[in-house]
Amino acid sequence: MKNSFLKAISQTFKAYNTFGARSNKKLLSIHLWFAQVIEKKLGKGYSVRSLGKGGEAVLDGKYYPKTLDISILKGEKIIATISFKFVTSNYKQNSNNYFENLLGETANIRRVNVGFAHFLVLRAHTPYYDKNKGNLRGKEKKTEIISENDLSKYIKLFNDLDFPHKPEVLGMAIIDFDNKGVAYFEKLENRGLTKETIEILKNQLSISNFIDKVIALCQLKS
Repeated sequence: MKNSFLKAISQTFKAYNTFGARSNKKLLSIHLWFAQVIEKKLGKGYSVRSLGKGGEAVLDGKYYPKTLDISILKGEKIIATISFKFVTSNYKQNSNNYFENLLGETANIRRVNVGFAHFLVLRAHTPYYDKNKGNLRGKEKKTEIISENDLSKYIKLFNDLDFPHKPEVLGMAIIDFDNKGVAYFEKLENRGLTKETIEILKNQLSISNFIDKVIALCQLKS
C-alpha cells in the first residue's frame, strides 16, 4: 500500500509541475488512488466517487454546500468523505489558514451525520515562492523545513476529545522527492521531532492505519 501511495503522490507532483497549482489535474492520481483502494476494501454494496471515478459529489452541508474530494456511498447515500490536502509550497505562511479551514469543513460535514476523514501530506523541505500573476509560479526565495511547531496543532487535534470540529479519522504523511521527482517518506528522526510525535505519525496517522479506520467508519455509518 505504501508503495502505491507514493507512486500516486509522485504522479500528483508531476501534474502539479506540469499544469500548475490551480489545475485540478494535479489531484486526479491521488484522489483516484484513495477511491479505488477504499472501494476494493469495502466490497459489494458500496461505491466511491472522485476525480476520474464518477466525478466529485456535492453535499449539502450544515452551513454550506461542499464539493467532496472523495465520497463514499452505500447505495445512493453518501455516508462518508475523505478530504485530501497536499501542500506543495509556501506552507508556513498559510499553515493557520489550512488548519482553520479544516475545522470548519469538518463541522460542516459531521453536523449532517456524514463521516469525515482528512489526510494531509506535507513536504519535509517546502519551497517558498514569491507571488506571481495568474497560474505562474514566482521565484523561489527559500526552503522551509517542517518542524515540531508546524505539526503540533495536528497532534493536539488528534489527541483532542471527539467534537464536531475534529475529523473522525485523521492521517498525515511527511514526504520528500528525489531529483527525479519520485516521492519517498521522510525519515522523521531527521526532523528533530519529539518521540510522541514520531510515534503518532508512524503508526496512528500512517496511510495504512488511515485506510483501515476509514473502512471502519464507513461500516459504522452504514
